[in-house]
Amino acid sequence: MLSHDEHRHLRAIEQWFETDDPVLARMLRDHEPAPRPYQRLATRLAVDIVGGLVFVAGALTATGALILLGAILISVGVALHIVAR
Repeated sequence: MLSHDEHRHLRAIEQWFETDDPVLARMLRDHEPAPRPYQRLATRLAVDIVGGLVFVAGALTATGALILLGAILISVGVALHIVAR
């Protein structure tokens, strides 16, 4: 925790920053952190794996809807990998 004096100094720095460059201060205040790279990679790999499993399940059961859904999921996974590059 910050002491009362440290809080006062921090508030003075924030005020100076907002008056000196309000656009940057607003951008930094409203910024949401981007997802971590490994989380995005895990999501892409999960889409690939689920798509492959759905495709194989559709092929084994000879269900056209599952084959189509699996192919769409695999295509989405490939597109996500391409966009990530």
